[in-house]
Amino acid sequence: MTDPVTRGAPDRLFELLEPVAESQGLDLVEVGLSRTGRGHVVRIVIHSEAGVTHADCARVTRAAGAALEEAETFPGSYVLEVGSPGLDRVLKEAREFDVFRGRRVRVWIREGGTSERSGVVAGRRGDESVAILEDDGEERVFDWASVAKARLVPEQNRRDDGGEA
Repeated sequence: MTDPVTRGAPDRLFELLEPVAESQGLDLVEVGLSRTGRGHVVRIVIHSEAGVTHADCARVTRAAGAALEEAETFPGSYVLEVGSPGLDRVLKEAREFDVFRGRRVRVWIREGGTSERSGVVAGRRGDESVAILEDDGEERVFDWASVAKARLVPEQNRRDDGGEA
């Protein structure tokens, strides 16, 4: 049986919490929700070009907790977890190509099999297409539905390598 609180909730929670992250100068990347024996677990993933610090996570935890309480989102108890996307995050939605613009990425495309491309995230092109700038300088645009997988590639000399929470 589907829990009425969790049905469609990640999208509603994203809408509620995106302004909270933005008010802290951060991007909201993902909101996840799961049910435990005693309540719910809300997982929030935030991002900043400068890196996500523990202080960022603490500020978002306080602000998101206040927003969830004010909206009376859950009838019982819940656990709130806030963290960074990690250095080698799998990109799960086309909109993440805007969030991670400028970062190195590997993309596996379904085209009569699966081919692998790599380059720098160039952003979205429309609602359902994404683009990368390949190492040869050529921009490649893919329909998001044809992307089998897209994963950020950690860079050795990035300023924020050690700063992610």
